[in-house]
Amino acid sequence: MVREIGATFNGFVGEFMERTPFFEVWKPELVDPKMAGKFLATFDSLVKSFPGLLAAGAARMEDEGSRATLAVNLYQECGEGDATRSHHAIYRKFLATAGIQVSATEEQAFTAEWREKLTEYIQISVPQAVLGVLAAGEFLAQPVLTRIFSVIQPLYPKADTEYFTYHLELEENHVREITETIVKSERKNGGFEEIVAGFKFGLSVWEDYFKSLTDFIAEKQYSR
Repeated sequence: MVREIGATFNGFVGEFMERTPFFEVWKPELVDPKMAGKFLATFDSLVKSFPGLLAAGAARMEDEGSRATLAVNLYQECGEGDATRSHHAIYRKFLATAGIQVSATEEQAFTAEWREKLTEYIQISVPQAVLGVLAAGEFLAQPVLTRIFSVIQPLYPKADTEYFTYHLELEENHVREITETIVKSERKNGGFEEIVAGFKFGLSVWEDYFKSLTDFIAEKQYSR
């Protein structure tokens, strides 16, 4: 069951990446330092939002197993008790060592919309759907960060890239853990249709985000 669910969700993610314009633009031959800098500064606000979404999701879980999985994820996201080791902190360390300033950067409206859509869905949906929408983020993380990192690494050879390398290792465990949690939750509570619905909704919100991000970093010169 774990393998089947993983294959299904990975299939959804593969389709997502094929149809999302960002991944047609985000290629070494197309991304210059200006585009990369705009993306990385904008992405800071998104990275900062993850703990709040995880906390909101954990609060909606009705079974201990699901709540525990999300709580552990949140604990890791927050640096396991060390604020200097939170994921946002090590992302900021990358930005600083890459020479990218974010202090004067205002949050883009499409980032706020991404967060608000996910937050509202988490607040009003049944727990199984909430588990699904958070799983979408976990399944997306590794392939998306891999694609992003492959382009920016040569542009910032002296930057501290722990945020990306650490995530690529950690997300493999997160995907396995949330998939096992989904299987256990479905066996106990049912509602696999709601989990899939939540997963697909999550992908739709991420797709809107990346479409807007593409227009922003490419200064609306790209159209599908």
